[in-house]
Amino acid sequence: ITRAIDHYAAERFWFNIERGTTVTVPGVDTAALPPRLRREDAAYITLGSCLTPLCKRTFSEIDEDGDLISQGQPSDYAITSAGIRLYPTPNAVFTLTLPGVYDAVALSADSSSNAWTTEAVELIAAAAKKLLLRDIKGDAAGAAIATGAEADELYRLRAETVQRLNTSKMR
Repeated sequence: ITRAIDHYAAERFWFNIERGTTVTVPGVDTAALPPRLRREDAAYITLGSCLTPLCKRTFSEIDEDGDLISQGQPSDYAITSAGIRLYPTPNAVFTLTLPGVYDAVALSADSSSNAWTTEAVELIAAAAKKLLLRDIKGDAAGAAIATGAEADELYRLRAETVQRLNTSKMR
């Protein structure tokens, strides 16, 4: 089950989109990523009561273009293995909001559940069955049938995601 979930964890579905937050430390140019963040869509800084978008840059662009001793309200960010890199270096505590794809809470026991085992139960069951039949049982025919069921359920979940996330508003 965990392998089946891991296979689809980075894909955007209506049930794995969240907004996480983190805070900056004055004088430190990196901040921790929100827990369970897999892929961010954007980053916003809270100014007063407004979310203001930050400009996404690469780590190299910030290093090449930025005056690394400058401090102030961050305007740019890059995602690194160490967290979120900010430019200029924050001069105060700021709250950052990162909407995106988040990992579900980990399954800890046979009776535990998360969005993958409730909202995507048919997809995960078919994927797990395929893995079991293919990798453990060596049943190619059974694995092929499970693969078809998996593809059908993936199509249904993608369609439901489009339907649920479509705002029907033109930008």
